[in-house]
Amino acid sequence: MAGVEKETRPASAGLRLLTLTGAVAICAPATANAAAWIAPIDGQQIFTSTYGNREGLRYSETSGYLEAPVTKNDSVVIAPWLIQDYIDDNGWRAEATAGVKHVITHTDHTVAAVQVSALWVSSPPAHCDEGGAELRVLGGVNLPHNTFVNAELAERVLSGGCSDQRAEFTGGMHLGRHWMGLAQVFVDGPQYGDETVKAQLSLVHFDNHHRGIQIGIRDRIDGGEDELAVVVGFWTEPRRARDRRRHRAD
Repeated sequence: MAGVEKETRPASAGLRLLTLTGAVAICAPATANAAAWIAPIDGQQIFTSTYGNREGLRYSETSGYLEAPVTKNDSVVIAPWLIQDYIDDNGWRAEATAGVKHVITHTDHTVAAVQVSALWVSSPPAHCDEGGAELRVLGGVNLPHNTFVNAELAERVLSGGCSDQRAEFTGGMHLGRHWMGLAQVFVDGPQYGDETVKAQLSLVHFDNHHRGIQIGIRDRIDGGEDELAVVVGFWTEPRRARDRRRHRAD
């Protein structure tokens, strides 16, 4: 869908960044983890649903984010996405990326990474193919008082030359061991269609078993028609991580 319509961003694009931040925060003090993109040793699995209204019609989005580290600084990332609505004749659109993320630098207060992925979209422009590639640059900084700032910049290109750019900015605060407040801005600049800017506010709660639930609201802030939506996210570790902790406890 890169460049097909103005509304092409998966609702979980920012949640991926935020969930990674939250997952790290479960295991250690926030001030020692600059935030994003350092995957837990056994990886993580994130599932997100979004429900809202657009152009007077209801829509729903479902997405997944699966990350599996292969070395200390490298991990494999797979991210499918599906939207169901009534804006076009098909009633649905989908995309997926699969790639590798590499941490370039990591200190107690900063982190930077790059991610290269293969891209598939279900409804490309007529002169472009469904397949392409995505390059994503990520960075995070710890700030005083258990706060942090994260950013992502992405370039997506389909075979045939269709492209778009995306940017995501996040500010967050760790509220003790189990809570985190988040504020995000998403910018989507497709080659075909209008640029959109959305804001999202959410609260995340983690339990004692490394599982997190995020609930938030999102809306456009670029002067376009309101598109108020509810976002619900759930993430956890793979089963092997839970089994390892259970064996240690025994």
